[in-house]
Amino acid sequence: MSSFVQKAQSFAQAGLRRAYSVAQNVNAQQAQQAAGKIASKFEPVIYYGKVGGEIAKQVYHAEKLAPPTQAMLGEAQAVGLQLVQSVRQGAYKKWSQKDMIKGAVLAGEAFTFFLLGEIVGRRSLIGYSN
Repeated sequence: MSSFVQKAQSFAQAGLRRAYSVAQNVNAQQAQQAAGKIASKFEPVIYYGKVGGEIAKQVYHAEKLAPPTQAMLGEAQAVGLQLVQSVRQGAYKKWSQKDMIKGAVLAGEAFTFFLLGEIVGRRSLIGYSN
């Protein structure tokens, strides 16, 4: 009986090895196909990213855009401090619903521009390179 169990065990092990090798080959083929599909999607993204960058450069020069000056930054800081002081004093209690919606939209815009700046600064959509 022990020889029968040993034969059955060796037969089962051989079958498992064959199944594992077949599964490994199938997974490798599927991985290669998936990688090929993903790589084919990157080329248009890179192309249109470069096109968008060139258009942005043309708009930047055509509109004579420039980074903010020190005076502009000082003015923005003063407005921000004034807003913080009014909130501390409870002025927000007098705001209408329309004013609060406008404030929420402006805060959303500012946060979106911050996120876009982070993406541009990292030169990556996800994470920092190590």
